Amino acid sequence: MISKENPIVEFFSSVRLAILIISLLVVTSIIGTILPQEQPLGFYIEKYGQTNAIIMEILGFSNTYASMWFKTLLFVLCLNLVVCSLVRVPQVLKFIKNDNLSADITKIKRSKDKFLFASNEDKQTAENEIRSVLKKNNWKIRSKQNADFLLLFAEKSAWSRLGAYFVHVSILIIFLGALIGSIFGFKAFVMLPEGESTADVYLQNDEQSKIPLPFKLRCDSFDIEYYENSMPKEYRSELVVLEENKEVVKRQITVNDPLSYAGLTFYQSSYEPMSDQYTVELTKKTSSKEDNKTRMARQKLYVEPREKMEWKDKKVSFEVVETGVDGHGHGPYTLWFDDELGEPVRLIAEDKKHVTINRGDISYTLMIKQRYATGLQVVKDPGVWLVYIGFGLMLFGLYVAFFMSHRRLWISVQETGSTLTIILSGSSNKNQAGFLKTLEDIAADLLNEKSLGLRRI
Repeated sequence: MISKENPIVEFFSSVRLAILIISLLVVTSIIGTILPQEQPLGFYIEKYGQTNAIIMEILGFSNTYASMWFKTLLFVLCLNLVVCSLVRVPQVLKFIKNDNLSADITKIKRSKDKFLFASNEDKQTAENEIRSVLKKNNWKIRSKQNADFLLLFAEKSAWSRLGAYFVHVSILIIFLGALIGSIFGFKAFVMLPEGESTADVYLQNDEQSKIPLPFKLRCDSFDIEYYENSMPKEYRSELVVLEENKEVVKRQITVNDPLSYAGLTFYQSSYEPMSDQYTVELTKKTSSKEDNKTRMARQKLYVEPREKMEWKDKKVSFEVVETGVDGHGHGPYTLWFDDELGEPVRLIAEDKKHVTINRGDISYTLMIKQRYATGLQVVKDPGVWLVYIGFGLMLFGLYVAFFMSHRRLWISVQETGSTLTIILSGSSNKNQAGFLKTLEDIAADLLNEKSLGLRRI
């Protein structure tokens, strides 16, 4: 056991130190929330002036949560929790393990909250019936025969005295998870055009720091929906994970629904229209009179204006001749189409609207839209499960600390001539008012036990 008499131990285990550190963490967290983080120095000079920007840079306010002094505060808080727990937990465990059978009859009689009974039954019968009543209510019971009286002790939830220390451990686990994440994890970003794949991502704010992925990621499509006022409503990407050029996962992601694979999580973060690039989807339907079946073929191509493209297998060529501007910055489009089965066609297509070209038994459906690059935030955090476990333990510890209590009962059985005098008393370390109700219920159960033959005195 660590001695609290040591001045260093006393300092690092003090509640005042914990309050001070937590207060400083709250203040610095507010600073880190209000001030923009991880921006280049020029940003702060322009926004706050050169002198203030330099002071912020020196103090680490431009990256508060990664600054040395913020980490020092966290370390001191962890040290405070560890030392505090090492000092107090042995005392709590000793208290929990105490058999509580050394109580004096005089102390029990002087108890503030007590019930007195008398019975004409013999002491052994009384003890057995009292034990039976307590066991029905899940009390843990011990007894001791003293010189002039029998003492029964019962308790519930003795371990609840450790509730605060569950919270201490949970905080340490959360910090450990965060530390593992900061050392072995990363936050990266990649702009991935539709139809392309990548095996690399880049650390945020540092495009030179390339991080290779253990697989390839392809964006098959990107789509965006708008409100009536042309503001983006929702955007989503169709992503495919490739292992050795084989599709292993295909998933649509949105802002609040990421893709997780191989310890990496891909969040829909942003998007960017690709200048003068468009996605064209062609569908060819061929109807056969011989077997009354319709055969279909599909092709997706990425084109630029005034660039002739060919679907060679189907002998189809087309070109985006002109592009207009709709309410969202793209379309309508003027297209040229030729399949060698008829005269070339010049037609107008709205953005993301299907147009059909009929050639006898063959029909073509064409759809054109703006091509996008999807912005993906890539997060690797191997410590996140420790953080989740820590938060779960914290909720459990808080529940135990605030809503559970160590309840104790002492019942003395003393012979006075042919009569037994029985005293029921108890205490609780929390919620004494609620415990009094429990004490009253136990007294009522004892009175209702006919074989005891109790009467109040």
